[in-house]
Amino acid sequence: KLGELESELRCAGLLLDDAEQKLIKEKKVKEWFDELRETVYDADDLVYKIKTEALRNQQNNSFKTKVKNFLPTSFEKAIKGEIDGIVEKLKYLQKNNPGLRRVEKQELPERLPTPLAKESDVYGRDADKETIIKLLLSDDVSGDNLSVIAIVGMGGIGKTTLAQLVFDDERIKSNFNCKEWFTVEHGKVDCLKLMQKIIEKMTSDGFTIEEPFDLQNKLKETLMDKKFFFVFDDVWDDDRQKWNLLKSSLASGLCGSKILVTTRSTDVVSDMKAGRSIQYDLKEVSYEDGWLLFSTYARIDANMDEYSDDLQEIGRDIVRKCNGLPLAIKSLASLLAHERDKEKWVNILKNDIWDLYEKKSIDILPALWWSYYYLPSHLKSCFAYCALIPKSYRVTKQDIILLWIAEDLLCSTSNERMIEFGEECFRDLISRSFFQPAAHEDESAFVMHDLMHDLANFVSGEFRFVMDDNDLSNFSSKVRHLSYMGRDPKKFEALSKTKGLRTLILLEFESGKPWSLRMDHLLESLLRTWNCLRVLALYERNITKLPDSIGDLKYLRYLELVCHQIEEIPKTVCNLYSLQILMLKYCSNLTRLPTNIGNLINLRHLLLPPYLKEMPLQIGKLTSLQTLNKFVVGKNNGSAGIKQLKELQSLRGTLHISGIGNVTGIQDGLEAVLKDKKFLSELSLSWEWDIDDLPKENEVFGALKPHTNLKELAINAYRGTNFPNWVGDQLFSNLVKVTLYNCTNCSVLPPLGQLSSLKDLKIVGFDGVKEINSEFYYSSAGSHVRGTKPFRSLESLRFEFLSKLEKWSFIEGKVEG
Repeated sequence: KLGELESELRCAGLLLDDAEQKLIKEKKVKEWFDELRETVYDADDLVYKIKTEALRNQQNNSFKTKVKNFLPTSFEKAIKGEIDGIVEKLKYLQKNNPGLRRVEKQELPERLPTPLAKESDVYGRDADKETIIKLLLSDDVSGDNLSVIAIVGMGGIGKTTLAQLVFDDERIKSNFNCKEWFTVEHGKVDCLKLMQKIIEKMTSDGFTIEEPFDLQNKLKETLMDKKFFFVFDDVWDDDRQKWNLLKSSLASGLCGSKILVTTRSTDVVSDMKAGRSIQYDLKEVSYEDGWLLFSTYARIDANMDEYSDDLQEIGRDIVRKCNGLPLAIKSLASLLAHERDKEKWVNILKNDIWDLYEKKSIDILPALWWSYYYLPSHLKSCFAYCALIPKSYRVTKQDIILLWIAEDLLCSTSNERMIEFGEECFRDLISRSFFQPAAHEDESAFVMHDLMHDLANFVSGEFRFVMDDNDLSNFSSKVRHLSYMGRDPKKFEALSKTKGLRTLILLEFESGKPWSLRMDHLLESLLRTWNCLRVLALYERNITKLPDSIGDLKYLRYLELVCHQIEEIPKTVCNLYSLQILMLKYCSNLTRLPTNIGNLINLRHLLLPPYLKEMPLQIGKLTSLQTLNKFVVGKNNGSAGIKQLKELQSLRGTLHISGIGNVTGIQDGLEAVLKDKKFLSELSLSWEWDIDDLPKENEVFGALKPHTNLKELAINAYRGTNFPNWVGDQLFSNLVKVTLYNCTNCSVLPPLGQLSSLKDLKIVGFDGVKEINSEFYYSSAGSHVRGTKPFRSLESLRFEFLSKLEKWSFIEGKVEG
């Protein structure tokens, strides 16, 4: 049965490429596409239920290799019936598709050329134009023949228009022997075809050279003794080998030759590096320039009150909504050029730009749509899922990646590499302008541009929905992923018609206002109608308790609690055998974890609250853990000792170990706690203030030697008198940041000058240090190699609260950083 289901899914998948190309143009295709997606959701839920039942039986020691041997008869019968129903639905959809072609390999659609720009119709780009021209006309002091300037920005921001203005400027014409424009088809660089085009345009020869070696030589010969200016428009290809091949041929031109590239991807810039490579980030136009652009295309006088004040005000609000994107402004203005009905202007103001496209306002959507269409399939799914994020909502990279993992959107890679693969996906989306850094925020915070959010909403259709108390009009029974920002629990009654909700994120709407929905009532609804829930996130500071029934959400893979008043997690949470991600880092009143946490055999990511007092004894059973932000060594015998960390060999990223003073002395195997954890990049070690046995502290610290792959190390409140030999050992050549806090009994600083990659060093609160001498630069064991200099990579050095420091001995001429 499962084999037949897989076969039908594969056959239906052959229609997806043609459907995806047409769904933006044809309503019937979008309806068919959504119906197919709903069926695929049902199939995926079914397979997930089977896997979950197998896991639960495995946990109960009744697992057998074949499904039919362990599934209860009633469950097996129900599953077979559901499979039959889904298979028949897939066959029906294939037979009754709206004229779609089966495509074995994706055929990329033709990209229409950008209309030629008239300088009189362009606003707000004078300064950008002058900057680009200045870069193009400047001499390359490096002596390299070829330089690359890349205009980088999101779709619709006006990269090609700016390049056209630069290309047509008389100063460019007079400074270069020749200039040519090349639009890169589908954003993918065909090196041989592009070289052929360059030769044809430069020589007017119509012949074709098929041998790559001959083609390269012909191109070099053609460009020799020429100072050229080329524009490569709309480049998406970041294949370094292709660019290396091109550059080797193009470098034969005269010194001062330039290439101007337009791209949405910063990766393209890094891969195209020639003698000098400059990235120019194109920003949105100002509001005033946007208004001038709007008034030109809407055919109204921006300076005279020819029309009513109301239209002027509405038009200005429309410009604000476009967020400085010229293509969006032109699209909306063109639609309104022959319309003077105030009500219609108001309707446009209140509708998303995707609604306008369905009414044949098509200019903005192609720009963003092609950005999406060319994404690899896994990135399409990752981006579409982000429609759950409310507009202007700040998110962190880690939070998004963990949600992707919970929804199996990164299933194309191994479990061990999933975080790294997720980071690659997120970087790729950033480089293509789907996400952008949040202004004036921590560098880990990101936001999605409103137009990109509209795109995510469009491709998600009815399956993802952001809801508040004022908007239930677009809510559909098909919704699978829901985020809610509101205060009225009665609104949840409308959700009872959902049949397979996978994601529920409840966001705090307004601080200080209590939420009247009782958690037991919510979970009762979840269990009754949303029995496929995989992700549950509760951002609500006034929730004080979770009911035991939360343990009945047997398909849950992700549980996040941002609930400051919660003091205890029910033991029934540990019945969630499928749980992979447990996020508790903002539960500030939570001090202990359930004692039976070892039942969570699939838990891979555990983020703990700030004031946890101890670890449960069963923590060592969580051998699948990859993320554990902290480990607290407790004072009681009933808590886990530090040796439990030895069992968690897959840990990666950041780990903070606190309460090290509670370690009861050197134990067998203590050296193995950290030394084999080669995937850890950041380690923090903390002691308590009230330590009596200082010799023990020295020994324990010495035994906690980490793997040499470590990149960042922080040590806090160590009470020993000396640092162990591994601190400052030159074998830790990957360390780039070291922070030492409040080690008040230490009189000598460790030999950190030996760390060849150390860039950032901070030392705070060393009351016992009176002198900084040569031991700070080299170890006393004489491990200094003749000719090497200490602190060769140091960029930042900060000392604070060394209250007894009297002398600092420098090594003249030998400190390189």
